[in-house]
Amino acid sequence: MHNLKFKLFRVFINIIAILYLVFDEAFIYLNDKLTKALDYIPSIDNIREYWSDRFKNMNKYVVLLLLLSHLVVSELLGFLSFMLLAKGLFIPFLALYIFKFLPFFIMSFIFRHSKEQLLTISWFNYCYTKLCEITDYLKRTEIVIKSKEVIQKFKDFKAKLKII
Repeated sequence: MHNLKFKLFRVFINIIAILYLVFDEAFIYLNDKLTKALDYIPSIDNIREYWSDRFKNMNKYVVLLLLLSHLVVSELLGFLSFMLLAKGLFIPFLALYIFKFLPFFIMSFIFRHSKEQLLTISWFNYCYTKLCEITDYLKRTEIVIKSKEVIQKFKDFKAKLKII
């Protein structure tokens, strides 16, 4: 019985690790594309600097409220997109699911520029620390390590094809 529980736990961890890997790669890809797209806006550096200063000078609980509201909006968009998928509407699902990352990128910007303030909130610091521990554990799983090796080989192969 113990062996069965362990195997089920390993399967669960592997599923979570694969989901982590997929979303991590998707986030990196979309973040790269969004950053390149935003660089075409002439005043984007001024906008980033302005909002960075604003977040650093805001009350930490207001920043937390902004951060959590963007998280809720992002998750609601994800939920709505899967409702569209359940109805068989694949193209609207895909569009809404990609659009769901916009509040997530805003949330990432807010966190990046107000991390020091937010980590002074004890429960937030605890949650952040635990999330980092879980993420580090997932990165060390065998399936993620081997998958990253395969992904890197694919990227290297793709880069060689562009040279030819």
